[in-house]
Amino acid sequence: MKIDKSSIVFKIIFYTNIAIISSSIVVASIITFITFQDMEAKLLNTAKEKVFILEKAHMNYIFNMRGDITQILLKNGDFCRNLEKVNYESFSRILKEELIRNDFRKYYQIEIALFDKKGRILGYSGDNIFEDELLFTSEDFDRIIKTKKYYTVKSGNELYSRIILHNDMFKEEKDNGYIVLSVPLNNNILRYMREYIELSSSDKIFILSSTDYLYGDFKKKPKEKVFLLKNQGDNVYKYSYRNIEINEKPYYIVTSTLNDIDQKNVLGYLGVGISRENFLKTKIIIAIFIGIMVLSFVTIATTFFSKILKSMLLPLNKISNAAEEISNGNYNTIIDFDGIGEVKLLEVSLKGMLKKLEDNQRTLKIRNKKLKENLKKMKSVEELILSLETESDIKNIVRKIMKTFVSEADLGFMRGMFFRYSREKNVFIGEMCLLNNHITEIRNDILKERKNGFEFQTTQLEDVIKLIKIPFSEENFISESFKKKQSNYVNDKAYKYNLGNDLFNTIGLKNFVAIPIYNIDYYSGVMLFDYYTKDKEITEEDIELIKILVLNVTTKLKNKVEEKERIEEERNRTINNITERFLTTREEALNKLVSLMQEKDNIDLEELANEIQEFKSKVKNIKYSNKILKQYSNPSDRKKLEPVNIEHFMVEVIGVFRGILKEDGNEDKVTIASFISYTEDVLGNRERLKRAFLELLKNSYDAVLANEKSDKKITIIVTRDKIANKIKIEIKDNGIGMDEEQLKYISQPFMTYKGDTPGLGIPLVERVIKDCKGVIKFYSNPQKGTEIKITLNIFKEEK
Repeated sequence: MKIDKSSIVFKIIFYTNIAIISSSIVVASIITFITFQDMEAKLLNTAKEKVFILEKAHMNYIFNMRGDITQILLKNGDFCRNLEKVNYESFSRILKEELIRNDFRKYYQIEIALFDKKGRILGYSGDNIFEDELLFTSEDFDRIIKTKKYYTVKSGNELYSRIILHNDMFKEEKDNGYIVLSVPLNNNILRYMREYIELSSSDKIFILSSTDYLYGDFKKKPKEKVFLLKNQGDNVYKYSYRNIEINEKPYYIVTSTLNDIDQKNVLGYLGVGISRENFLKTKIIIAIFIGIMVLSFVTIATTFFSKILKSMLLPLNKISNAAEEISNGNYNTIIDFDGIGEVKLLEVSLKGMLKKLEDNQRTLKIRNKKLKENLKKMKSVEELILSLETESDIKNIVRKIMKTFVSEADLGFMRGMFFRYSREKNVFIGEMCLLNNHITEIRNDILKERKNGFEFQTTQLEDVIKLIKIPFSEENFISESFKKKQSNYVNDKAYKYNLGNDLFNTIGLKNFVAIPIYNIDYYSGVMLFDYYTKDKEITEEDIELIKILVLNVTTKLKNKVEEKERIEEERNRTINNITERFLTTREEALNKLVSLMQEKDNIDLEELANEIQEFKSKVKNIKYSNKILKQYSNPSDRKKLEPVNIEHFMVEVIGVFRGILKEDGNEDKVTIASFISYTEDVLGNRERLKRAFLELLKNSYDAVLANEKSDKKITIIVTRDKIANKIKIEIKDNGIGMDEEQLKYISQPFMTYKGDTPGLGIPLVERVIKDCKGVIKFYSNPQKGTEIKITLNIFKEEK
């Protein structure tokens, strides 16, 4: 059967052959590349080995000289020690002659120099080419001898390798020092190195200076300075590898640096050139062989696969026609092809496609419905945000949010609960509950039969919620949402999760979301909503809407706090300005009056003296009142919080307070009892806390002095609340106490029941505790005493 060139079968066969050819070429290229890379790597390793052996030969050549000269020194040791006067020039030449006698070819070009222990040259065997060593110190000589290293120097355009040996052969210590042996790097040493390493006739060795080619096996000196390496900035590499052409022949060049005495500066290079002529020929042969193999494979593969595909893919024409009919809307197309394998699979797929088209229509309708619901929810949230703009009461804000969420016309949750966070107890307390009006329309038959048994989950839910307390410090669903300040949701039943309270698990939560309402000093907590009996799930779109709502509410609460703080700051600043002028003037006048009256102390009038003493006491009280008023009215008197050791702090405060009792002469009249069971740090400001606690103790002191009891007692207790993970401080006294009216207005500024005080002590204390993120509460009964409870936060390093 002839195949039309425009048919899909022809195209599949054609592109399959193209793929086979392309794949074969790619595989052949990869194999060729890998083979060539392996050959290059082997050549590189060979070159590396050659240059390492070349270095070893150089080192061996130098160290053999060290051994030879040591033998000569040992052989002539007695002769040297018996010399009365040393001729250093002659001694240098004698050493060189002895070495030449051992091996003329090796030593006839060397030079020997003698240096004293201070690094001064004493004599040399021939030309003086030892200018570099004149800069050496004895430490430099000893360091080189100790490390047994040789180094390179440059004189003119020639390079020399040098070694240093100790010379202690002479009788006089001043005649001893160092022997420096200098070996020229030229063809003589290259002959020795060639004998040491194995090289083919086409491989070369050579010596370079930092600026020119010096010696080597190349018959014709290269015209270009192809050997000279350019360092990249300060980077100097010990070995370098390059492919270059020398005298029109390819070589793989490997060089090793020749460094000065400090091993920092490169003076020259030792190099090996590995011929690449045979290497390139081998590459060409391998490439031709791989090409022939690929061509043979492509010919066989394309012929074989063309026949196979032709027999398998002819039914594709029928499939193509059927697919075109379906795309034109003809869903009655008969799908029955005579095919196997993937063709049969396509037949099944086309049949499934008709069914999926109908399913897609239904899915589209469901999504349209979901979109309408989301738009409805967006409109409800938008209206809620607008309505909250005019609301100032945070409780009403929470109630409005909950009402919108449980309204069937808005977001449609079945139940809403609010758990307020108590900073004093460090728990979430159930406070509010709202229900969807449709919650009584339970369609589930089982619930209908047992409707009365589930009233505590619906109509009586608010009573249950008020019994629930959830620890903040524990890891549970509610506290996690509050701590992370993010809305968490679960599309599942609640009993599988830790809600922080066993009673909570009984109310039948299902598909629920926790929404935090958080603020620093105001009403905060977590709202919880669920679908209960509704067969609905919380979606990501719902969470995004909730995020927008929470962001707006949080911004509103933050603005409210900032506005209140701004107003309070302005008020305090105004009071401060007024009190500064008023109190300063009053204090100056009183001080002047005291000084005038003291001038009359020499008058022997007992009555006048008593009046002066009484007046001094009143001036003292006025000054104290001035200090309290300034502290209260100064808005800048708020310092950074810090860790305060509560044990040391309370001991210090009690000690200061005992001093006040002693000063008043009442040390034996009032009993101070203290119990401190926590010794770590709390978060606060030490200076301000000290003023606050002294103010509270002074109030207790005045209260116990005013009663008629003989047992006047003030008790201070410091403990740690392990449940809330906070510090509890209690101050109790058995003084005259306060009635409900006094207790009601205790925090109001300028309210006092003592005529000589400004009534700012307790407001100042409450401000200090509040600024330290704490809580203070007062409990009192007339004639029984007062109890003050203070809660402070434990200092945690990571926070």
